[in-house]
Amino acid sequence: MVQGVMDRRILVFTVHKAASLGVAEVMRRVAKKEGWPLHSANMKKASLVEPKAPGDVEFFSQLEGKTGLVGPIRMPVALAGKAASDKLILNLRDPRDVLVSMFFSWGYSHPGVDKDLRARLRSEGLDEFVLRESAALKEKYELYVRNYLSLPDTILLKYEDFVLDRPAWLSAFLRLCDIDPEQRHYIRLGKNNPAAKVREEDKFSHIRKAAPGDHEEKLKAGTIAELNSAWANILPALGY
Repeated sequence: MVQGVMDRRILVFTVHKAASLGVAEVMRRVAKKEGWPLHSANMKKASLVEPKAPGDVEFFSQLEGKTGLVGPIRMPVALAGKAASDKLILNLRDPRDVLVSMFFSWGYSHPGVDKDLRARLRSEGLDEFVLRESAALKEKYELYVRNYLSLPDTILLKYEDFVLDRPAWLSAFLRLCDIDPEQRHYIRLGKNNPAAKVREEDKFSHIRKAAPGDHEEKLKAGTIAELNSAWANILPALGY
């Protein structure tokens, strides 16, 4: 594609607690460099309405006639409105780590959470929270695995690479966009990784702990066993 000319849409799907704000910043920088339209909820003036529930059938209607980068979209939607030329990027994280991160976000750091809810979550405890929220998160992952992964113009990227090997993650992202990742601008962008600088865990910080494998440290063995059983068909499909 010629710089400044975008004749298709590239949509980035993910879930909450999978570095979606970091991905949004990468998308913003790529769109600016390439002169492409960007449709995102993560802008001072939002240009995208994110879906409210898994399987949303209305999502694509707001993109009719539009091209450019779209997202990040934190919920799987019905793909009936997908154009044949659309490319999809899934950026997913080990769901067991997502559940742990959700607990600390709602319980300690996320702005706007009612203090009484925070208190209830902390009283409930991590393991009970994780087991209670697992089914709702699993619904999203099941839609991604069943409806998205098999599509020829879909690639799977991982949160773990985003925080541990940003250059490799960015290179895969750019290649799907038909952009040469060896350009000096993008080499510099690949080195810009705030998550890699997080050395000590801080449960009151938005980036509490970037390193993967958090569930192995914080969940009881019985809780991990229950999650592994419940997610037995999904974890291998995503390489976990």
